[in-house]
Amino acid sequence: MSPGSHTSVSPAVGLADGLHAAGVRRLFGMPGGGPNLEMIGAAAERGIGFTLAHGETAACVMAGAYGLLTGTAGTALVTRGPGLTSATNGLAQATLDRSPLLLVSDCVPGGQRARIAHQRLDQLAVAAPVTLWNGTLGHHDPAATVAAAAALAAGPPSGAVHLDYDPGVPGDVPPPPAPPAAPDRAALQAATTLAAGRRRPVVVLGVEAVAHSAALRRVLAGSGIPVLTTYQATGVLDAQAPESAGLFTNAALERPLLERADLIVGVGLDPVEPVPAGWVYDAPTVLLTATEVDPAYFGSATVVDGPPAETLAAVLGACAPGWPGDAGQRHRRARLADLAAGSRDGAGLHPIDLVRAVHDSTGDVQLTVDAGAHMLATMPFWPVTRPHGILISNGLATMGYALPAAIGAALARPGEQVVCLVGDGGLGMTLMELETLARLALPVTVVVFDDTALSLIELKQRAGQGDAGAVRFTPVDFAAVAAAMGVPAAVADDAGGVRAALARAGDGPFLLDARIDPAGYRHIIEVSRG
Repeated sequence: MSPGSHTSVSPAVGLADGLHAAGVRRLFGMPGGGPNLEMIGAAAERGIGFTLAHGETAACVMAGAYGLLTGTAGTALVTRGPGLTSATNGLAQATLDRSPLLLVSDCVPGGQRARIAHQRLDQLAVAAPVTLWNGTLGHHDPAATVAAAAALAAGPPSGAVHLDYDPGVPGDVPPPPAPPAAPDRAALQAATTLAAGRRRPVVVLGVEAVAHSAALRRVLAGSGIPVLTTYQATGVLDAQAPESAGLFTNAALERPLLERADLIVGVGLDPVEPVPAGWVYDAPTVLLTATEVDPAYFGSATVVDGPPAETLAAVLGACAPGWPGDAGQRHRRARLADLAAGSRDGAGLHPIDLVRAVHDSTGDVQLTVDAGAHMLATMPFWPVTRPHGILISNGLATMGYALPAAIGAALARPGEQVVCLVGDGGLGMTLMELETLARLALPVTVVVFDDTALSLIELKQRAGQGDAGAVRFTPVDFAAVAAAMGVPAAVADDAGGVRAALARAGDGPFLLDARIDPAGYRHIIEVSRG
């Protein structure tokens, strides 16, 4: 059959067939009529459900989180024009946070664009900067096109792929994912020579290490070598393991450990993860990667391609570690003590005390965390035991992530409790998704760090940069808002009240409006960031 000929299968049916073949079992989105509804109907006939969101970005975040936890390409559907433009932050989040997302958008058909200007945009040009690849889903073998697009989104590296739905044209063919990097024996030899006899190696695990968690744990367990993790790699090594040294963001918190290191070994470390600070360490740096990585951020690093667990074993095998066996935990405990030293600043509920009270009440559950000052109190103090135990936007660091991610996570793991930690600013961006939570009756507990401010920005504010009106909100009774949307809720302003409220939360949706004192954030930021 020629590339321009029509198959007997409509693109909507082909879309559903391709998604089903790729393991996709749920769609997310906000439909815009005709073509979107045809896609939803065709998918339903193949056992693929649909979750209606209140916004396109939220739908993309839900899909990406669902994809991460199910090992599939999270899939979202949006309409033309404002549907696609509203989804761009979701595309950027997936691409920079390495979440697998396939977005299918309706469009003004190519055969009508000369006449119809309403909602007409060059949607491929709009989405191109924030996707791994985008193209048109047309009438030529749509099932194969969708399956290939889903494989590309799943990676590695994972990210956003966009298809414009236009059944009047043949369509485009997505490229295959990049093949795994072949072992670079010469680079590995150089790295092992560099590592020979090193007494104080430190390992830093990054986002791409998550796919190799089991093998990496076997290499690191019992090694006695301190291991730091980026936000997205938390849980690759159990936080309670002797080697677990806490977080790496290339800021102040990990500096005492890395300044003692005589070799820094990054595993799956992506330069999208650290904060935009200089690389100040004198120790030689080795980057072990299974995918292409730009080493510029890390100075004159030695890059070694190949299976990360295999190359890590070789590099560490060349070292002669002299660390005490619990050096990692010693560093972690010392940094937690530094952070908590100011936990009695102010008279109200301290953010760290809130995090501790929530963890004491819920235990080792799936957690989602929004961007904002509260993440600096949460990430060090929430012990993670499994990969993806915390979902957070790190590469893009976008507010409005945690609640839709919690919905996606709860759908990915039916019946499992999910806790969502979000600031009042981030919740304000996705407030209507509380209705989604209630409609689906999901076991998600939303905890709002409510201080009526953009606290992280307020702490950065200087003279001549606006007044309180630039960073402060009018107080909102989030518990009342949640109740009006069908989500049971409570208010607490101390740790005892938090525990009591969560004890009454039950197994379904719940929101806790935690009225915190933001005074303690200054100390947390000074210790974390310097």
